[in-house]
Amino acid sequence: MTTVYVVRHAEKAGTDHDTPLSPAGFARAEALAVTLADAGVDMVFATSLQRTQQTVRPLAERIGVPVRIVEPLAIDSLLGLIRTEGKGHVILVAGHNNTVPRIAQGLTGQAVDGIPEHVFDRLYRVDLPAIGEATLKLLPYGEPTP
Repeated sequence: MTTVYVVRHAEKAGTDHDTPLSPAGFARAEALAVTLADAGVDMVFATSLQRTQQTVRPLAERIGVPVRIVEPLAIDSLLGLIRTEGKGHVILVAGHNNTVPRIAQGLTGQAVDGIPEHVFDRLYRVDLPAIGEATLKLLPYGEPTP
């Protein structure tokens, strides 16, 4: 079984291309670490933008796993890494509101609704069994966003 948690970066401080997290975003990153502390995550991916890396860093540091950097729009490459190197692992992937649904859909073949710009509390869990259909669950974490 391969399990992949896919999350959008937490709340951002501004609108710059590579803006960091806001104080609320850092709090959400800590909430993600608490939520996944006992999930068995052993691989972590984030994009080259600092807000995704800041979102996964508390968990990565807690469990002693390096954050592997991927380009934000290199979804096919990321899916390939998950299916090969990630087989049998529990993986956390941090992306963006325009890529997270595409990643989840690419793993499951199921349509995934877009993420509105103001929503940050969605955590997707994808289970990829060795035999059978992939499953997708949407889980909330941290403080709810409207």
